[in-house]
Amino acid sequence: MILFGTGGIRGIMREGEFDEKTVAVASKGVAEYMKKEGLKKVLIAYDTRNNSEKFAKISASVFAGEGMEVYIFDEPVPTPVLSYGVRKLKMDMGVVITASHNPPEYNGYKVYTSNGVQAVPEVTDILSDLVEQAWNQPINAIEKYSILGTDILDEYIDELAELINADLRGLRVVYSALHGTGTRFVPRLLRKMGAEVIEVQEQMNHDGNFPTVKTPNPEDNRALVLLRKYMEEHNVELGIATDPDADRVGVVYKNVRLTGNQVGVILSDMLISEYVNKGNNKGMLIKTIVTTDMVKPMCEEHGIRLFEVPTGFKFIGDLVEKTPQYDFIFGFEESCGYLTGDMARDKDAVLACGLVAKAAKQFDLLERLDALYKQYGYYFEKLLNFEFASVTQALDVYSKLKSVELPEVKEVIDYSEGYDGVIPNETLLLDFENGKIFVRPSGTEPKMKAYVMVQTDSSEKSGNELDKLEKFMKDLVEKIKG
Repeated sequence: MILFGTGGIRGIMREGEFDEKTVAVASKGVAEYMKKEGLKKVLIAYDTRNNSEKFAKISASVFAGEGMEVYIFDEPVPTPVLSYGVRKLKMDMGVVITASHNPPEYNGYKVYTSNGVQAVPEVTDILSDLVEQAWNQPINAIEKYSILGTDILDEYIDELAELINADLRGLRVVYSALHGTGTRFVPRLLRKMGAEVIEVQEQMNHDGNFPTVKTPNPEDNRALVLLRKYMEEHNVELGIATDPDADRVGVVYKNVRLTGNQVGVILSDMLISEYVNKGNNKGMLIKTIVTTDMVKPMCEEHGIRLFEVPTGFKFIGDLVEKTPQYDFIFGFEESCGYLTGDMARDKDAVLACGLVAKAAKQFDLLERLDALYKQYGYYFEKLLNFEFASVTQALDVYSKLKSVELPEVKEVIDYSEGYDGVIPNETLLLDFENGKIFVRPSGTEPKMKAYVMVQTDSSEKSGNELDKLEKFMKDLVEKIKG
């Protein structure tokens, strides 16, 4: 039995893990929640993964069997389109079948509330119990649901173009969908704004096996090999790739892969400038705690309120909804997720592609980034992934980090009780003189992530400090593992 967690359900497609029964039971549990809350309308979406459409229709049939009013998209769509659709069509809840950028053998089930935000812990805690109870309950399924036409997808593209508000004529872009849902969305948006789009043909077909990449994750250089090849062949400076459910975007500019943090800094700078130049002064920017601190001095300089939330874009979307007194300028996370505007409340790679293209039309991205480093300091970051023999070992190492004696560390901060106004979450902060390391355990997988962050007044110094802290962290984990 696979359990419903904070991000819904995700697992390998095999009997007893993520299979038809899992999807049916999850839908039954969510339907029970809807009944308790007096909710009726649910929208269902799915990505290009193997079995996603089948799972979506199983889910729709279960909701219908429980008396819900069910709507489903008639083709694979980006996850942010589900968020947009829930908001636009005034649905009570939404479900998307996706495993985002995971390997092809995975699939998943994510739940959204009526505001278009992926369900936050106060909702998922209840859902978890109801889904668990549903394993032993009879399931009624009837094929009675409404198929959405293309009108809402046309409106999404039109509204995105209006939100981004850019003239991209003269800009050339290479784009790869990595066999995902971005295929029918990103090129259309960019061309609507005037850009010339060169598609990586081998990766524009919907294929849940992702046959041309080692991984369908645009954060990973291995996913961008064909993108770079096309850029070189066509002599194009800007290349962008989106993951299977088109909520993350990878960016290559002049043969340099920009990190999620660097793209976030560039877009923050552009959007803050636009906001301030209009004479506005109630703006806010939101980032996760493990995302670059470089936006802190940027926000301070322009009088923008900066909020920090735990890892997970749902916390960004949720905070936007809970703080209407501020104008939402931008929200981002280091793992290549970005959002602005009021259309959706989850990270949107289709939107982000448009924003990156807009920035690239206005200035040389590398030159602008260098200017920002010179102005605000050289903030460098690196993500380290640690794998263990078991979940127990991973959690044991994480736990020991809380109490180990470390003379190099100024302070160890445990976010599990909340800290500095941030919602309590399983994150540890090791604070150093010239940097810091955030550490997070997976909880469900034998993994642990460490986010190394430094800041100095030169590129060379920051590079050296980053190397030092990376070595420190790797040595420390090996020592604790014994």
